[in-house]
Amino acid sequence: MKVAIISVGNELLKGNTVNTNASYMAKRLTKMGHEVKRIIVIPDSVEEIAEEIAKASRLYDFLFVTGGLGATHDDVTSEGVAKALRRGLKVCK
Repeated sequence: MKVAIISVGNELLKGNTVNTNASYMAKRLTKMGHEVKRIIVIPDSVEEIAEEIAKASRLYDFLFVTGGLGATHDDVTSEGVAKALRRGLKVCK
């Protein structure tokens, strides 16, 4: 299967954090026989997340998205995925 890994986080783009998640995932997926075609790093932006997910979903069999799911104001991965898939979000408390 052709796979893309999308890593979300301003800290990755600024070089403040090393993208160990993508490295680990790529290694594991490759060992499982999948072909990792692309690792994409994008900022914490609903629009950019939605755009990259929509584009990648047309090109690859599987997408793995990591990052941007914390409790701070800039963690908007869920919103970006929902927008790309044209789905709403349900918040459970």
